[in-house]
Amino acid sequence: MKFEELSDIDELLKKHDEYRARCLNLIASENYASDKVRNYLSGDFSNRYGCYTTMNMDDREYTGNKYINEFEQATHDLVRDVFGGKYADLRPIGGHMAGMAVVLALLEPGDLVIEVHLADWGHGLVGPMCELRQFEETINVEYMKFDKTGAVEVEALQKMAVDLKPKMIIFGGSGTLFAEPIKELREIADRENIILAYDASHVTGLIASGVFPNPLDEGADVMFGSTHKSFPGPQGGFVVSDNKEMMTKVGHALSPSLVTSHHLNRLPAFAASLLEMKKYGKAYGSQIIKNAKALAEAMEASGFNVKGSSRGYTQTHLILVNVGEYAPKAPGKLLEKAGILCSDDFAGSVPEIRIGTPEVTRRGMKEANMKDVAKFFKRVLIDKEDPEAVLKDVEKYALSFSDYEYAFK
Repeated sequence: MKFEELSDIDELLKKHDEYRARCLNLIASENYASDKVRNYLSGDFSNRYGCYTTMNMDDREYTGNKYINEFEQATHDLVRDVFGGKYADLRPIGGHMAGMAVVLALLEPGDLVIEVHLADWGHGLVGPMCELRQFEETINVEYMKFDKTGAVEVEALQKMAVDLKPKMIIFGGSGTLFAEPIKELREIADRENIILAYDASHVTGLIASGVFPNPLDEGADVMFGSTHKSFPGPQGGFVVSDNKEMMTKVGHALSPSLVTSHHLNRLPAFAASLLEMKKYGKAYGSQIIKNAKALAEAMEASGFNVKGSSRGYTQTHLILVNVGEYAPKAPGKLLEKAGILCSDDFAGSVPEIRIGTPEVTRRGMKEANMKDVAKFFKRVLIDKEDPEAVLKDVEKYALSFSDYEYAFK
């Protein structure tokens, strides 16, 4: 397709919207932002710069920021209210950039970081950074171990911390099933001068809802993450901490080296989604976890091997399912043909798919609906039905949940 007229753009966007409305979206890193939040992405902020290079937002490079500055200050107050931390920085335009800023700001050349490996559904922060020569020669990385249920091996990590003496440990990943042992590492971190960082990108919505432990309350020095995924806001990033010195360093790492224009148009939408979470978050977050647990049970009952069954499957918005018996190759494309969207990962020794419940929860699905969702997976992967036949039923089912809940209308 070629864009020659505005109508061409409108047509393709309409096709996308209609297509996604007919899909069963179980991608754990996606969500549905309410129309109210989406509408705030347009406006004059889209064309403005709000650059500042210190923690002092009043010290701005550009003029004309009188109300931009006021708006940004008010949004910072909301972030601190919802996520905690005395200090916040909203300049990262994504969770990955927020993590990079923390790493680059707080490490010295030769320092060691322990994080979650991609094979264990890590976000791939320091490891992939080290694929670039500039970082490979300055940052060292090791990886924490996980048990069969998907939980961090606490004693093994404590031993690594004592023996290897890393400068930083980064908890959190894209496959987090259970709360991490931050408290169990705090004493060692104090003794060995280790920074405990938390990548909250996937669980920001659950933290904001109060249904998942806040890492800062558990003893993390700094938390960073995304403003989407389980959090139903616009795409973007943030960093929060109670440590002013750390946040000053993070601010200097962010601007001007990583970002100058920090995409101000996302701030009104983010502020609206923060207010949305303050009003509806508790019910929303609770239902997300209820749905994830119900889906795990239904998947297990359908014949799938779901990780973490001995621990109740999950404490978050997602579940991990071993599909090696049914799908020797990545099943994501096959499921997509049936209108079922999820993530697959074959980086580890066990082929798994990651299924998340944020968007279907926002669409109004409850525990009973998760049995229907599990049946769709079974029909494609176990029963080997023609995906095109399953697609017809998926589309009809998805269209019956065309509204959204836990949000401003």
